[in-house]
Amino acid sequence: ASVIIYMGHGNGWPSPYTYDPEYTTKDGFGLNATYGNGDYNNKYYGEPYVSTLDLAPGAIILLHHLCYAAGNSEPGDAEPSVSVARKRADNYAAGFLKAGAAAVIADGHSGADPYLRALFTTHQSIEDMWRTMPNKNGNVVSFASTRTPGATVYQDPKTPTSGFYRALTIGSLGVTTDEVVAGGYGDTSLDPSGLVVPGNASVAASGAALYGAPDATASVNATLPVGTRLRAVSQPGGTSAEGTPFVEIRGIDDPSISGYVLATDLVARDSTAPAVRGLDAGGPISPNGDGQGDAATISGRFTETVAWTLQVKGSGGGVKFEATGSGPMFETTWNGKSGGNPVADGSYQVELTGVDSWANPAARATRTLVVDTVAPTLTSLTPGTEETRWFSPNGDGVRDTIDVTATSTESGTLIARVLDAGGSLVKKWSTSTGTSATTVTWDGRNTDGASVTDGVYRIRVVPQDVAGNTGANVERSATVIRALKSVVASKSIFYPHDGDRLAKSSTLSFSLVRPMTVTWTLRNAAGATVLTRLDAVALPTGTSTWSFTGRDSAGALLPRGRYTSVVSATDGTLTATQTTTIDMNAFWIKTSDSTPARGQSITLNVTSAEKLAARPKVFIYQPGLSRWKVRMVKTGTNTYKVTFKLKSGGSKGQVTFKVKGRDIDDGKQSTLAVYAIH
Repeated sequence: ASVIIYMGHGNGWPSPYTYDPEYTTKDGFGLNATYGNGDYNNKYYGEPYVSTLDLAPGAIILLHHLCYAAGNSEPGDAEPSVSVARKRADNYAAGFLKAGAAAVIADGHSGADPYLRALFTTHQSIEDMWRTMPNKNGNVVSFASTRTPGATVYQDPKTPTSGFYRALTIGSLGVTTDEVVAGGYGDTSLDPSGLVVPGNASVAASGAALYGAPDATASVNATLPVGTRLRAVSQPGGTSAEGTPFVEIRGIDDPSISGYVLATDLVARDSTAPAVRGLDAGGPISPNGDGQGDAATISGRFTETVAWTLQVKGSGGGVKFEATGSGPMFETTWNGKSGGNPVADGSYQVELTGVDSWANPAARATRTLVVDTVAPTLTSLTPGTEETRWFSPNGDGVRDTIDVTATSTESGTLIARVLDAGGSLVKKWSTSTGTSATTVTWDGRNTDGASVTDGVYRIRVVPQDVAGNTGANVERSATVIRALKSVVASKSIFYPHDGDRLAKSSTLSFSLVRPMTVTWTLRNAAGATVLTRLDAVALPTGTSTWSFTGRDSAGALLPRGRYTSVVSATDGTLTATQTTTIDMNAFWIKTSDSTPARGQSITLNVTSAEKLAARPKVFIYQPGLSRWKVRMVKTGTNTYKVTFKLKSGGSKGQVTFKVKGRDIDDGKQSTLAVYAIH
């Protein structure tokens, strides 16, 4: 087999299960043990089993939706560390590489479709194929395999430290899609065990008679020396007196040799045509002398040693470049010129032929090479120049990164640079792009991975197409302010209005990592300021707290509803503002559809401010219908859920959901939520 696809259960190592140094049940296939007993009736066939698979040369293994294979965990389990994820991917590939696989791809989320399409319709390295899949993350790292000497493991997690669902292990350096597809050819230079007609042969011993006809009584026109290379053309049917068949032959090196030879006077020789295992045209190129993509490095591999000829032809068939040589592989460079002058932009045909030493039919392959000297441009970079955005990469999970979104006129790469106020380079990286909008993200770190100081920076984005042409850069400003962090509330919902001992307050807080002047306010749902805790107060480094009881400055309870804690911190030059919301209500209600239809199923998720004595009920008031109710299901300490179908009758208007319950002190409480219904 050249391609093996497995979509099933995976059991790898390291894992929570017992270690087995032989990996008997790990890093292989998890198959149903018996028929008809469910998908989780499994028996695991580990590394010792998969290492005995009968694979064609250059075979590839595609593992989809497995646990462990790409470095990932089982659903619901904790994310692995980087080191554990690397061990898992390395271990899972080991058995398949022992069996002779050239590469192992593990993709926990994508199916096999895009990989199969690329295998059979493109001509590229397996590494490039994997790197350019639609679900690429752009966080590729590689490391030498510990389990398989000489192999290289690649991973592309969702972030540099989490989401390990894409992995590639290459055992055969430089393996290409063509080699996988042509894997069944093997070595085409071998001599067959018996005479092949039509095919090639050589004279077994000096003095072999060359007859004028396939008849032992025919005249002998010549005798052939040992080793004479012949082409066996046909078997006409005549035999010698002893019954040995005649073979019609033609000379390979001496075309004048023609006639019939007894089969016993011949030795079977290589009769299999060579094949092109891979041809990489090396483009697109941009031969404009700027040092970027000025030449194409064209390489190829054959199934045996051949005399090869490579030609690059224009649209009219004229040869723009030619190279020749011999061997099982080659690499040559074309500088994009013909007769000393650069060729015009456009598509060129790369034609490769290879003839083996026995003059079997030639191996042939063609590719397209694009010459492109036009630089791409950025048609947009958002946000615009009128907005200088700030972010706070201090690890609190709020505004830890900043994005700009770029759109280029050509596919290729977006080269991003961050410059400080003095114009010095802080960081440089690149992101693959098509012609649709692509997001470029900066995490506030420099090239060495260290956090930059607070200040104003410029994010410069340059488009570069696949030929290496570089367009004009576009810049946006970004302000780094780490000083303010962790603007939070101890409780996202509390309910002081019933006056009991439960959920009476929520502690609001924030932290400063350096001294700043702070304004701290509370705003209602309309955005109006209802309380001012701090008004331009200079504070030192540290944490500030506010035990908010739901009362205004006069001591009166504020109305039930949603409020926002707003903290602004400034050093006179840089200003950061962060917020967090709190609900003062008995229940927080979220619906799966804010504009439901009559007769539609709907889900309500509810959070209670206080611990309840029993599951709450939802009373439904539909226009034109009598009130009805459903009871909720508990999903957590203070969370509840219910799915129900709205009545199909009544009329459009407003539907009201009233969540009602009793707390553990027997206090009754309720909250209303109103939505348009159609």
